[in-house]
Amino acid sequence: MTSLIVEVIIGIVIAGVIYEVIHRMVVQRATRMVRRSAQDETDVAIKAALQRLVNEQVLSEAECQIQSAVTVADVWGRGVMAFEYTLSVGMAAEHRLPELERAFNAALASFSADHQVKTVSTGSAFVVSDIWVYENQLHLDVAYLVNESTVEYLKDLKKLDDVVE
Repeated sequence: MTSLIVEVIIGIVIAGVIYEVIHRMVVQRATRMVRRSAQDETDVAIKAALQRLVNEQVLSEAECQIQSAVTVADVWGRGVMAFEYTLSVGMAAEHRLPELERAFNAALASFSADHQVKTVSTGSAFVVSDIWVYENQLHLDVAYLVNESTVEYLKDLKKLDDVVE
């Protein structure tokens, strides 16, 4: 009788472990698919914004050679749709960071409005969440406000900025 109870308990534990492994794989796969889709949409918005900045002569064609995006969400948590882009603009851009941030946000807002990109907040679906120069490259974090996790991420960044200042 006790061996039957032990076998049942072991069977339940094994079934629970198998369920958790399969559930985790399904959730991770779905998260990767959503993140990839969000990154693709953000890539399109960034390329359009860069073209607008070239047209407005804020950046030169040579400065707009964008390098691959890195997901910022790996640091901030699951569900955050924010991506880092790098541009080879050099150290001169360091003195223009506020101007560049405003120009990028305006171009991204224009893209959002023109293409009616859905967002969970008011305003632009894409926002520059951070911008800096490191090793002669302009780094640009762009958040795609497609879910509440990303909106909360921006609020957390604002709190951090307020504490630092």
